[in-house]
Amino acid sequence: MEEAYSTTALRPYAVIDDAGPDHGQYINSFCITKQGTWLISVTIGHSRWGTTYTRRSTDRGRTWEDRVYVVEPGKLEAGRTIEMGQLLPLEDRIYQFHIQHTRVDTRFGELRYTVSYDDGRSWEGPEGPGTLYSLETPAYELSPQRDGWHLMAPGVTIRSNERQPGASNTEWLLPMNVSTDPLPLSEIRSELVFAISKNVFTAKDPADISFEFYPPPPHGVRVPLESSPGESLGQEPQVVQLSDGRLFCVCRTGNGCIYYTLSEDAGRSWREARPLCYFEGGPRILHPNCPCPLTKLSGNRYALLFCNNDGTAFGGKDPFDHTKNRQPVYITIGRETGAKEGQPLAFSEPRLLCSIEGLHPERHWRDLTYGFFLEDQGEYYHFYNAVWRFVQVNKVDPKLVE
Repeated sequence: MEEAYSTTALRPYAVIDDAGPDHGQYINSFCITKQGTWLISVTIGHSRWGTTYTRRSTDRGRTWEDRVYVVEPGKLEAGRTIEMGQLLPLEDRIYQFHIQHTRVDTRFGELRYTVSYDDGRSWEGPEGPGTLYSLETPAYELSPQRDGWHLMAPGVTIRSNERQPGASNTEWLLPMNVSTDPLPLSEIRSELVFAISKNVFTAKDPADISFEFYPPPPHGVRVPLESSPGESLGQEPQVVQLSDGRLFCVCRTGNGCIYYTLSEDAGRSWREARPLCYFEGGPRILHPNCPCPLTKLSGNRYALLFCNNDGTAFGGKDPFDHTKNRQPVYITIGRETGAKEGQPLAFSEPRLLCSIEGLHPERHWRDLTYGFFLEDQGEYYHFYNAVWRFVQVNKVDPKLVE
């Protein structure tokens, strides 16, 4: 008999994909299309290649159709790995934004995008299937060759009001970071950048899509790396819009906790980044160097997923010990305080959302953090990658979000 709710990866609502013992994979993003299809984007990789695929569900996550690759693995050039896929569903098409590596042994890349006209059953670029559109980007000090982009958070449609004079009514903001690219995670330096498009909803030809990048070069939003004064490490910004129109952003850091920043002008400028606390002046929300998905729910509630440790859990030596400390995943619910200064959200006590205890203990990479939290038709779901191999979804007890 199907278990309705679960807080363990051992009893998922559905196993969406299994990469097998010789591959790794992680979730890029999730969306519900205008036709009501559940669509998930995943990056799968091997020592010699990596690419992005999507899978569709027409029964609200119970069963999933076969993989649809952006570029088939056998057709990728050496060093041209395609990673990440941030989905944007429109009435007549779905866009998917990626990065593509420019050389072998690199972690970041140049910005690309593809489009689907058949509800995610196929993807194409300017020369048809297997090709990608290029997105022109400016050069930042951390990436003068424009190939240090990292794209691992969903976009957000932003509405304008009197406190956002630079915005139109139909803008889309895509959060990202621009980075250096050394091999060790602890040596990366990165800043938050927000790409804003005024025409992504209206352009007939995908090639006509354009973005403006904020803050403008040479620097994005700097997030202090506390162990290296004067240097910045802010990654994978997650953005929601508060009821008063301000944009609230959290990000992954190397400080053993999450940081946040605010924008009062629709993403054009951002306040100095600060540690995220359970409430203004309270204890920090602890988290190693890994994703921290943030989702706006009904009733002006905000679901934040995090690991509730500073990086030393399960024998981790610091926030960057990524094969050990990225588990389990907890949830905390934020509510607006109405404060115009300081932290505008106050968060609940941590509640266990999902554990990988007992799941393939032989797997070296104990990661659970690349995922997505969904509220749909009064129900809640947690999409996650387990031990860097399984893409799964759990149905979530509503009591966890009360």
